[in-house]
Amino acid sequence: MPPSFGLLLRQVRDGLVRQLDAEMKGALPDFGFSHYVGLKILASHSPCTANELAQALDQTPSAVTRLLDKLEALGYVRREPHALDRRALQIVMTDEGRQMWVQLKQRGDAAMDYALRDLTPDEREQLISLMTRVRDSLNSP
Repeated sequence: MPPSFGLLLRQVRDGLVRQLDAEMKGALPDFGFSHYVGLKILASHSPCTANELAQALDQTPSAVTRLLDKLEALGYVRREPHALDRRALQIVMTDEGRQMWVQLKQRGDAAMDYALRDLTPDEREQLISLMTRVRDSLNSP
């Protein structure tokens, strides 16, 4: 009997996180999936607020604060006064952060290629199309 859809999705997600963790640790020993995803979101959304980042990552603000503290200590992001809201800070990706993102993106792409290695290009395209439809149906009213 095939696994349930939900279980299968969880197993694929967990396997992909393990693969991405392994790839990220090759770049920096204490880097992992959350750092990869954080820099991925920041690469396309920076500058943004910590709350906007938390929403994009579907994480709690406290988890994002810990992530940002680490990324800031490494010099990959900096917190600056928000351009429009004096009460807020915005997160800005530094040049070093962009350079690290290029390295991590290559490692992330390698992990994705590994995960999809047994699929033909047509099968990969079909899988992405089907998963997009499932995601969209879950996000529609």
